[in-house]
Amino acid sequence: MANILNSSKNLTLNDVYKLTMSKNTQKLSDCDGQVIELKAWAVYEDADFKTQEVKQILSLLTEEGETLATISDTFRRDFLSIVELCEAYGQELKKIRIVTGTSKNNRKFVTCELAD
Repeated sequence: MANILNSSKNLTLNDVYKLTMSKNTQKLSDCDGQVIELKAWAVYEDADFKTQEVKQILSLLTEEGETLATISDTFRRDFLSIVELCEAYGQELKKIRIVTGTSKNNRKFVTCELAD
């Protein structure tokens, strides 16, 4: 069972299953430019099957029932900053836009921004 470190409020059993165990999880990096309507999200720890290295995974459940996930530190940091901003204004995060780019070191990265 996955160790959930942080999550949206009021997760159901089905939400937790989809967020941490779905076999149809898509990579966030494959969703560049898309606006995602969030139903739920979770940051959890899981061990890599081959290396047993423990990684933090951010998983998103869309309103359409799709599961998207990433191990990107950049995405997780930016996503959680948006969550904090929304909470500071008494609102729940409902929509984000997925953004990819290339760093100064010519490495691809994925992040997000608040969407209308």
